[in-house]
Amino acid sequence: MSWFKIDDGFHCHPKVFAAGTPAIGLYVRCGSWAAQQVTDGVVPKHVAKMYGTPRMIKALVDAGLWHQKGHGCESCPELDANSYAIHQYLERNPSRVETELARKSKSERQQRWREGKRKEQVNQGDAPNVDGDVDASTSRHGDAAPDPTRPDPTPVPPTEEPPPYPPQADGHLPAVYGQAPTAAAVGPDWLQPLTAAMGTAGMHVPWKFKGDDLIRLHNDIQRLGIPLMVEQAARGWQSARTPVVSSRFFYDSWHALPTPAPTPDGRPSLRSVTGPSKTTSYLESMAAIADELRAAGGTQ
Repeated sequence: MSWFKIDDGFHCHPKVFAAGTPAIGLYVRCGSWAAQQVTDGVVPKHVAKMYGTPRMIKALVDAGLWHQKGHGCESCPELDANSYAIHQYLERNPSRVETELARKSKSERQQRWREGKRKEQVNQGDAPNVDGDVDASTSRHGDAAPDPTRPDPTPVPPTEEPPPYPPQADGHLPAVYGQAPTAAAVGPDWLQPLTAAMGTAGMHVPWKFKGDDLIRLHNDIQRLGIPLMVEQAARGWQSARTPVVSSRFFYDSWHALPTPAPTPDGRPSLRSVTGPSKTTSYLESMAAIADELRAAGGTQ
């Protein structure tokens, strides 16, 4: 079983306002389909038409929640004329490769558990009586859904090492905060202090880069400073409803922070950037941005 993940800020995102509620129903339904079929967020046009109307499809494309052939988004795959792509699907959901690795790891755990149980029963003089459909990691049937409040269909027991991350485009394994990877895996020297600070703060996820991520990250480090970036990341980490699986979770929030004004002690502060939180004014701002998107005819 796979999961299609939506973060807790989705309901008030400007693109969601721009698309409208009927089209968002199509978005969620096709997202669930893509997760089940493990398509890396690609939705064939015949599937989209089966679940929604042409008007809903156009609303999603115009709002930038879906792409079609010829799009210019570097974080989304190239498409043929018969498909749509869910924008930044792989930043929030596991890829086909990651899903297959997780399923293989789960199958191997179950096999080891069954073999251990058989040996235990043989040593006790009992006939083996093991249900092959039982999930060895959770002692329940393998097709039973986990707690939907915290989707985690393939938990890794603490006594086992998780499967290795697939190589990045440059052939290197991604660095993980708080560990000691090779110099090539860590990336540029200027990134290592941020890596160490994130690890010290207990945020352990791999670095992943696409497009101009490294350039933006370098500029944000110079503009914001590492303490402020770690402080902002910690807020996102604590408020996340599902486990953070990639450094890309933090990139947009870092890049969106304006250059802070220094406090009397000379250090930038997150308070001087974000200011007080007011839900009403925030929603009004999101609605205004949505109006601009509609007026611009789908500017992403």
